[in-house]
Amino acid sequence: MNTETYILPAYWASYLINGDASGLGDDEQAECDAWTDNNPGGNCVDVGGPYFAHRNDAGTLAGDVAEFTFFVD
Repeated sequence: MNTETYILPAYWASYLINGDASGLGDDEQAECDAWTDNNPGGNCVDVGGPYFAHRNDAGTLAGDVAEFTFFVD
């Protein structure tokens, strides 16, 4: 199995891993959906601990991020 790792906002974790968007606002969920629609990857299979970064692979503002690992075809 091949994997890809991306640095993404940490608050996306529950949505990407469990499909639970209850902690996201509508605009935050739309932002996450837009990123997943435009990037390769299947299921999110791992997430690391959060840390602060000025940049991330989603292009959002500085904040807490984590390394998310996805299966890819």
